[in-house]
Amino acid sequence: MRHGPIGLCFAILAIALLLPAAAGAASTWQLTQLPAKTFEEGYSEQAMLSGVDCPTESLCVAVGSFGTIATSTSPTGGRAAWQVAYPTGPGKGANTDVSCASEDLCVVVGFEGGVLVSTDPTGGTSAWSMTNVNVAHDNAIHLTGVSCPTTSLCVAVNGANPGGPAGKILTTTDPTSGQWAITQLDSSIHFTGVSCAGPSLCVAVARGGTIAVSSDPTGGAAAWKVIDAPGGAGDLEGIDCVESLCAAGNATGNILTSTDPVGGAPWSEAKAGIAALVTGVSCPTTSACLGVDNNGSVFTSNAPTGGSAAWRAENLVPFEATETEGQFDHNALFAASCASTSLCALVGSDSRIFTSSTPFAATPPTGSGAGGGGPAQPAHHAPLRPRAFLVFAENFWRYSSTRHRHVRARFHFYSPTPTKGFECKRDRGRWRRCHSPLRYWVGVGDHALRVRAIGPTGLHGDVAVLPFQVRHPRARHRPRGG
Repeated sequence: MRHGPIGLCFAILAIALLLPAAAGAASTWQLTQLPAKTFEEGYSEQAMLSGVDCPTESLCVAVGSFGTIATSTSPTGGRAAWQVAYPTGPGKGANTDVSCASEDLCVVVGFEGGVLVSTDPTGGTSAWSMTNVNVAHDNAIHLTGVSCPTTSLCVAVNGANPGGPAGKILTTTDPTSGQWAITQLDSSIHFTGVSCAGPSLCVAVARGGTIAVSSDPTGGAAAWKVIDAPGGAGDLEGIDCVESLCAAGNATGNILTSTDPVGGAPWSEAKAGIAALVTGVSCPTTSACLGVDNNGSVFTSNAPTGGSAAWRAENLVPFEATETEGQFDHNALFAASCASTSLCALVGSDSRIFTSSTPFAATPPTGSGAGGGGPAQPAHHAPLRPRAFLVFAENFWRYSSTRHRHVRARFHFYSPTPTKGFECKRDRGRWRRCHSPLRYWVGVGDHALRVRAIGPTGLHGDVAVLPFQVRHPRARHRPRGG
């Protein structure tokens, strides 16, 4: 078998609408772009940073694709203040989220089930130890979120898993031990994030608007209560809880808040941004919250339960539908973390990190914001389905050789950002749902596998194509297309 040129094939769908900053307001955000990752094959690529946590103003940790872990003890100090490590090896795996209980304990989770722990997060590659929770689960656990409210409790969730059951809650009371207890909730729940304000308040969010809450996260399935779609059927992505307040984002730029989620207080909804997927939320206090979306916007509020008028929005990364050498300009922001009201960090595509020491300075008081819309409304309606930002990457393939006229091919594919699954098309066949690894018998001749990911709001990403050829052992070599 011979294959055509293989590289990382990216396809983007993004919202072209922009949400400008309030008139006359100067941005307080500083952009830092980390260096691109250089691979052994000689090409370089920017990482998709999907998680960030700043436990204090003197430490921020960002994670993303290619196994990237970036740390800084001076987050606003520019590029020179950030160090990048790849503890799992060059280009291996995709880290999805990070949580630091303190400056001396950080936990990173990955799409392939890896858990990285460090008691010295700025110590470089050797300072991280890895456990794979998939060892006994046949690669069925894709970790999408983690929260460590104390050094003796971490909670992780799984989702984006078309190859096996989702709906898992993973907990540990000793993060450095590598031992995690697994609680199975409804296997159809694809969790996208989790936040614990403390040992007695944990909230996980999922696609389809589902929320799971617990006052005893290590207590097993009976200790978790699942609430169906308080904001309608739209996906939930970002979540953060502080004291008794939890704030989550949905697929149409809305922020949902509850002041007693475990006790059953209803969730209210306010329009914070445009109709884009809110990918990250951070609340340093109960009177200050911040969110980001997949169209490069950040929105802040000094009264997060005060309704739409209490939110101010600013677009930091305008969408540019230009193409350079087969790549698109990506403008998504994927995660946010605020150590305090004096330091927030945002991360996103193309290794971008935004930081600000005055993130809430220009935020309007309740009732005077540029967003308008009045007080928060009960979260009851089904949101619209906006276009999804989606990255698809196909970067592995291998096959089993044979002396017969057919070979057993196996292909690996993944998306470094959340998806609802994948669809595959073999040669001239029909599109069908599929999952990685994909295995099938294929005969002599020219072939092509096409794969597209399904975005968080149900839309398809562009198609990635892998052409290849199966040649009978006795046949003369014939170049593809000859």
